[in-house]
Amino acid sequence: MSIKKDWPEFEMRGAAMDRLETFVAAALAFAVSMVVISVDGVPQSFAEFYNAVKTIPAFAASFAIIAWIWHSHANWCRRYGLEDGKTVFLSCCLVFLVLVYIYPLKLTMQGFFAVLTDGFAPMNMSFDAYWKVRFMFAFYSVGFLLVTLNFVALYYHALNSKNALKLSIYEYLDTKFDIQNWLAASGVALFCLVLALLLPDELIGFSGYANFLLFPVLSGMGLYHSKKRSDLLEQDET
Repeated sequence: MSIKKDWPEFEMRGAAMDRLETFVAAALAFAVSMVVISVDGVPQSFAEFYNAVKTIPAFAASFAIIAWIWHSHANWCRRYGLEDGKTVFLSCCLVFLVLVYIYPLKLTMQGFFAVLTDGFAPMNMSFDAYWKVRFMFAFYSVGFLLVTLNFVALYYHALNSKNALKLSIYEYLDTKFDIQNWLAASGVALFCLVLALLLPDELIGFSGYANFLLFPVLSGMGLYHSKKRSDLLEQDET
């Protein structure tokens, strides 16, 4: 009789928050403050307060993406505990990219909810030419693409440090799976960028909607990796 094995947990080599992770977390917290519902000060009238309230959905969506980026970096730090020169460089690049990416993120989310609510949810910026909308979507896609590639580089760095970290075969495979996940996210970002550059003016909005492909793509990758883990465990049992 065989006992079914479970996929081993990842050893947390950086369980205690280090200075690098603290710095990145603080920088991303600052990024969140840049998308808060009112950045110009406390509303001075009910009309200003009401308009600020209508921006909450766009703020929530932007906040969720920044929180996802923060959690992804924190999880990487806890797993590998690296704080060498390459890690510091890549983490600082991530902070820089997020701070640059935050405003196109906010504008894209405001535009999405403005369309979704037929103008009820406001957008802080107006566009009087299609090329400006195209530029905003392209800038957003480039920013997201660089963020995802930054995570690919972080996980490749961890993979290349497998001997120093003494990664188990399961941890090695999980690291490879994470690289594949971030490459898939990069593919979505690249696809959105191509749409932003090539779609005709009247269809340019689909460049923004294409970002929602991220959900089925990452869900599919999760199912694929779960299947791979199950197959590997079955092989180990035989």
